[in-house]
Amino acid sequence: MVYLFFLFSLVTSLLFVSPKTIHAPLQKGVSLFFLALCIYTVWKKKYSTFKSDQNHQFHKIPFTIQNQKKILPYLVGISGTCFVLASTFHAYQLTNFLAGSFLFHDADYIGISDILLSVWEGKGFESHYYNEKFNGSYLRHHFAPGMFFLSPFVGIVPNRYGLAVGVFFFYQLATILWLYWVYRLQQKNNENLSLKFLLLWVILTNQLYLYRIGSSFHFEILVVVIGFFFFFQWEHLKSMATSETKTQIKTKYFRFCFLGLSLLFFLSQKEDVGIYLLLFLLPRFLLECYDLFVGKKIQTWKDLISFQKQPTFSIQIVIIGITSIYLVYVFFLYPYLIQSNSHFVWSKILTQNYHSSFKQVTSVTKSVQIFLEIIVSGGIGILQLVPESFGMGFIYLTHFFSLRPWHHEVYSYYSYSILPFLFYSGILWLKSEKQISLPIVFLFLSCLFWKNAMDQHFPLETESKKFWYDQSIQSEVVEDLPKVNAILISDSNTNRTKVPKKEPIVFSQYNLSFFITEKTKLYPLEHLQNQIEICRETNVCYVVIAPMFTDEKLWPKKRIFELFEGSKILPQNKILQGKQVEVWKLN
Repeated sequence: MVYLFFLFSLVTSLLFVSPKTIHAPLQKGVSLFFLALCIYTVWKKKYSTFKSDQNHQFHKIPFTIQNQKKILPYLVGISGTCFVLASTFHAYQLTNFLAGSFLFHDADYIGISDILLSVWEGKGFESHYYNEKFNGSYLRHHFAPGMFFLSPFVGIVPNRYGLAVGVFFFYQLATILWLYWVYRLQQKNNENLSLKFLLLWVILTNQLYLYRIGSSFHFEILVVVIGFFFFFQWEHLKSMATSETKTQIKTKYFRFCFLGLSLLFFLSQKEDVGIYLLLFLLPRFLLECYDLFVGKKIQTWKDLISFQKQPTFSIQIVIIGITSIYLVYVFFLYPYLIQSNSHFVWSKILTQNYHSSFKQVTSVTKSVQIFLEIIVSGGIGILQLVPESFGMGFIYLTHFFSLRPWHHEVYSYYSYSILPFLFYSGILWLKSEKQISLPIVFLFLSCLFWKNAMDQHFPLETESKKFWYDQSIQSEVVEDLPKVNAILISDSNTNRTKVPKKEPIVFSQYNLSFFITEKTKLYPLEHLQNQIEICRETNVCYVVIAPMFTDEKLWPKKRIFELFEGSKILPQNKILQGKQVEVWKLN
């Protein structure tokens, strides 16, 4: 039985290294196999002559055979190693495919890379892409100072591949960390292998929603990673507080400090993380308050925050208190300090209307389906934990009421709001005494793989016959780019004597920026209107465009011409006219 779950923990790893044509058939086949197993085990239970033994095995299968107990660490290790190797191969192919297809655009790959590079260079969260002014702090757009964890990758890895490397590294790290925690809890069970562990093992190594964040090349993957450290510290402190063994005060103090630090890092990943955390904790908090008051376990209000009398509850109050103070700072005090009126930019974004060409969710039935798919991705356990189920429901309501298509459908990187709490609910379920039967495990895995098979973008294709641009034009752009970079580098070097410490500035078209040499500072074309202020920084300033090389839905060529022609403030001199790419120097 252990070998069966080990085998199916490798399904996604196999998808990463296999042709796209077999992805859906393979996952559907696995789904039907588990469905057949479910039907068989139900039939076997019904007609077995040893019903008493079967009833016992249905809830906890006693895998007490020594070789299975001894082999488990190796199987989990092999499973994790295969996942890392296969996902690395997939990340390499996917990144090269997206780069070669000119799909790393200003929004959001170049924009985020630009911020992280500023952090790495000690300029703070300076952004050239997310401000109406030509320079400003990204924290005005999203209060996410915790994204600095990705800055070393952007600063060290050459040719603008740093963000891709960093995001996929943390995607792999998130999977391994949560899998390690699940395995660690299983090892504390010296008698049996839990069905709950086996289910979570397969779920974590075939996690669709986590892959969506990783393949979006967004910094929100850090929410899942840092969320692990926060919840891990919280559970460790709860165990220490409720343990009968005496713990030194200094040890508890350090644990409290680690918990507070991990909480602040968790909240700092994005401004709305604290909101989701409060929504998740609210049902459990209210339930414990009810139990304390009705059970008369407290005599005064001071008993609520007494670590000696109510250790776990007092920890929860501390977490809620810190989170509330942090949210007040982010949504009220910080905007006041920077003299901004955008107190609730986050809520405005959720209700922002989009063009009809984008995906739209219009039915309650579809929303219910999405929520059930999320539950399937976390395991059956969340349904057995009533407070956590309500907490997840409250979080999903923020998606339900959102008019933003991707946010409403929990698509792309927007699953960051749910995943850490979903995984943590799985941890609580694994630690609980709740039981699950073998047919339910098989049925749930059948649903999991069928749902994954229905998603055409899991995993994303790394080669395609579909073209986003005219191929003849794209080939000419590829031919022009080395000439463009050679001119930018050589021409800037001749001017370095005037401004030795300033790199040249390039206003680049949205789909060309990724290929512009790193020896320049990039700005979007929209900031051409601010060219006088921007070009004061250096005497070397350029515009790089290829008006015919664009996606008419995203960026009509008319808009490119208007931005360029409508902002001729400084004298312009064309220094290169390639087959498609033009380079203009601003004097």
